[in-house]
Amino acid sequence: MIIYIVEFSILHLLFFGIYKVMLAKETQLEFLRFFLVGSTLLSLLLPLIEIPTKASIPTFDARDIEAFILPMITTTSQEFSLQVPWHVIIIGIVSTFFCLKLVVTLGQIYGWYKQSETDSLEEIDIRKVPGLQNSFTFLRWIFIDPKNFEHPGDILRHEQGHAKKLHSLDLLFFHLIAIFFWWLPSVWLMLKELKAVHEFEADDYALKINDKTYTKTLVQCTLKAHGMDLASSFDDAPIFNRLNFMKKMKKKISIWKVASISALVVVSGAMFACEEELEAEIVEIIEESNQQTEYSDDVQAALNQLMDENPGEKYAVVETLLENKESIEKLNTYNSDQIEAVFVDKSGDAPSVTMIVNQASELFDKAMVIQEQRSDALFTIVETPAKFPGGITALSEYLGKNMQYPEQAQRLGVEGTVVVQFVVEQDGSITNAEVLRGIGAGCDAEAMRVMKESPKWIPGTQRDNTVRQKMIQKISFKLPS
Repeated sequence: MIIYIVEFSILHLLFFGIYKVMLAKETQLEFLRFFLVGSTLLSLLLPLIEIPTKASIPTFDARDIEAFILPMITTTSQEFSLQVPWHVIIIGIVSTFFCLKLVVTLGQIYGWYKQSETDSLEEIDIRKVPGLQNSFTFLRWIFIDPKNFEHPGDILRHEQGHAKKLHSLDLLFFHLIAIFFWWLPSVWLMLKELKAVHEFEADDYALKINDKTYTKTLVQCTLKAHGMDLASSFDDAPIFNRLNFMKKMKKKISIWKVASISALVVVSGAMFACEEELEAEIVEIIEESNQQTEYSDDVQAALNQLMDENPGEKYAVVETLLENKESIEKLNTYNSDQIEAVFVDKSGDAPSVTMIVNQASELFDKAMVIQEQRSDALFTIVETPAKFPGGITALSEYLGKNMQYPEQAQRLGVEGTVVVQFVVEQDGSITNAEVLRGIGAGCDAEAMRVMKESPKWIPGTQRDNTVRQKMIQKISFKLPS
């Protein structure tokens, strides 16, 4: 939720900045209204969207994060307090105030509706309310006391413009958003700009009907505002702004501006929509990994298939160059029953052959010996995986006793899974620990701390030799429900 609020705020501030810099002086009212309402709606929706693409991620390579994956361990806060932070209380109080204000305003409008006399103007309901000092429009209802105006026809035409374009729906939309985001300046600033656009649109509609008395009526009606946030009123916009705007020629927005705005919206949207893609791809790699990937795609696919079809079998990948006739003849001496697959690569100076052999082959033993003789060789899948003393149950108990749920994460309500990758050395010590995926708020650092400080593990073994093994531990942070 916190991430969503931050992303909405950034997007809305960005869109308001685009409006002020590139559109505030334009006269295409329909486009201005569309941008103000549409950009706010986009700000609400874009943080919820994930683009389902499999884009390449240059920072991460599957080979860099393949590892033996341990079962997930969940840690909960034992000292979690139900006390609500003071800033949350303040936000809740102010939000409740704006919610009640909205309900009272709707109730007030309904009260005027019930006590009014009805009339109509081109399918628009006119609600005559005795004693109402100002006119205003809500949905397709015009509220007015004609006795208070010298030229009520001009007022009605103006309000008719509001009613036909349903301006009050825009205002209702913004005031609903303001209940939750009242602290965000761009919400109120954009609402102010939207009200001005509404008034300009209504002025433009009235001028097309009668431009002889309308300007005089506009000047005469700079009276007290009615204070109705949800209603569109004849007196809402500053008088001089409206008079100046009526004198302007309506010009089309230049193509370069439209193109620039569209590009900015698309780029900003893609940034937030793709933000979760890195996390999703890392998770997928972690979940699907079962051994190191050091071979070409076709070799790796064949190896995976063999391991899936024969879970108990062991295989080795052997590569050799066909540099001369002797190397080719040597290749023909191997038992074909012990070779599962052969791949030939002719792209280099000399052709190379890659073979997948089973454990009955002499090549299998030779490949294993060569690999085990390298003291720095890093394994992912071994005959006997490394383990915490006492097994996964003991590891869970260790984490439960030593891990502290960060106070910041408790206050902010942060939950999720931290993925830690590390290497169990031949002496059982933990090295090269790093967070592959984190959730912030102190949880990443805490997961790293307990893994680094863990007792020595029992190292993995391959053919009775201790080896270095890369492993992944997923730690779930969960608050009490």
